[in-house]
Amino acid sequence: MGYLYSALWFIVAAVLLIRFRKESAVVYILSGYFAFAGVWWLADQLAEADMLSGIYGWILRIVSAVMLIGVGIVYVIEKNLKEKKALSDASETQMTDLERTEESVSAQ
Repeated sequence: MGYLYSALWFIVAAVLLIRFRKESAVVYILSGYFAFAGVWWLADQLAEADMLSGIYGWILRIVSAVMLIGVGIVYVIEKNLKEKKALSDASETQMTDLERTEESVSAQ
């Protein structure tokens, strides 16, 4: 069953990179994490040590928590930047429309 999970993590990482790489920088971070998880689960199956419990389990949990927090922060920052850009683009468009209206009124 562990091999299935490992394959699943690798497939998710590949799909994110292939399909959604133009969406955001978060995709690269997430696909890296999923590749890490695939290696971890594969190591759990191939190694003598139980990689999902004990100190190794804690390492996995800490890396997962750091990734979740990091991806959340990057997502919020990117979302705020996109909203600010959309607002500035909208205000520039409104200013351009206002200038055109003023020019047409003054031309009459």
